[in-house]
Amino acid sequence: MSQIKFVSFMTLENNKNLVSNYQSSKYSWLKSGGKINKLYKIYNFSELSSLFNRKQLKTKSLLVIGNLSNTLIKDEGFKGLGIKLLGDFANVQIYHDYMLVGAAVLDNYLSKFCYQKSITGYEFLYTIPGSIGGNIFMNAGCYNQEIKDKLISVIFFDTNDKKIYEENINDLEFDYRKGFQRKNTIILYGKFKVTHGNQNYIKNLMQEYANIRNQTQPQKVNCCGSIFKNPFNQSAWKLIRTSIDESFYHGPIKLSKKHSNFFENEPNISANSIDLFISNIQKRVSDKHKIMLEKELRIIG
Repeated sequence: MSQIKFVSFMTLENNKNLVSNYQSSKYSWLKSGGKINKLYKIYNFSELSSLFNRKQLKTKSLLVIGNLSNTLIKDEGFKGLGIKLLGDFANVQIYHDYMLVGAAVLDNYLSKFCYQKSITGYEFLYTIPGSIGGNIFMNAGCYNQEIKDKLISVIFFDTNDKKIYEENINDLEFDYRKGFQRKNTIILYGKFKVTHGNQNYIKNLMQEYANIRNQTQPQKVNCCGSIFKNPFNQSAWKLIRTSIDESFYHGPIKLSKKHSNFFENEPNISANSIDLFISNIQKRVSDKHKIMLEKELRIIG
């Protein structure tokens, strides 16, 4: 593990970046979720460093949010410290043999950026609604590809010693839907491989993935993507489909008829109701198949 040094000249002014009672349902892909008591929008390293130099933050629990495509905050809200990276952390920089990608960069944006630069290997990100930070956190992927396959290293901030470190992917234990999830850290950047390819091929592959998604997953509805991880050598949607009755496909929260591992919900519905709906599916599958499905949706609270 190597330490990265950044020169810092700015300070975070009192309340300059603070949003009190941040309503997550307004920005969530599910249009549901409780409030974050205090959310700081962080645009550069100096602001991040200044924030964590405050003594009163030491005992607060930490929640970093990205695009809120895979995170649901329960109705009671989150009482700790919320962080949302923006600014410098929403940039992509190309060097000789790697890309430096900020945690706030959207997956879809990076895929299109790579197409414009004739960089191949990131076409699968075109259909993922999250951000690079969230992607690294959970090692997201689709079409038999995962972010770890393209990742060189993770650059992160340690909130305990207030320093930035870099760790190589070979020293990290990424697994299926389990990425960089170390406590008391904030993912800032990922270093990614650069492989140039034919631009027409890249564009066609992006469109192919988009077509598959449109045909197999719900569109233009409040949806967070897959509810559960696939158990080893099993498909979560098959386990769900064979465990539940027709009632799960109707109502204000319902499974998608296109894909049984996706649900759709009406806007501004209780996040606790969504959590209960998911728990009921888990119980049905457990009763039927003796398998406890693990949530892919991150539920806070």
